[in-house]
Amino acid sequence: MTHIESDKVTIKTTPKEAFDFVLNMNNILELLPQEKVENWKGGEDSCSFTIKGLAGIGMKRESSEEPVKITIVSHGKNPFDFTMNVLIRELTENESEALLEFDANMNMMIEMMAKGPLTNLFNIMVNKLQEKFS
Repeated sequence: MTHIESDKVTIKTTPKEAFDFVLNMNNILELLPQEKVENWKGGEDSCSFTIKGLAGIGMKRESSEEPVKITIVSHGKNPFDFTMNVLIRELTENESEALLEFDANMNMMIEMMAKGPLTNLFNIMVNKLQEKFS
């Protein structure tokens, strides 16, 4: 099992507001590097897209614990099965901390090629979440 964690970022909003934003899977597009995303299809509880030059990715919201955790799992055709948790923690009344935890069933070859780019992608996503509420 491959485990990746993004950087932790401080978000200038309540955990509830950050949670509600990420809960709607349509909003995932705002967190992705736009220049690398193609064939976006989104809904409230699932989305799919292609990273230019790489595989297509499909995912759906599996569960949530308001306002601290959203669990997203692979859905449809993917190069590997994965689970991604969005974790949100209150720091102060109007500040939160967020990070992404990602676990995937990758063979060693895929892990060697994908771990660096995926870590970078998840850091971009949490930084864009931070920018959204700055």
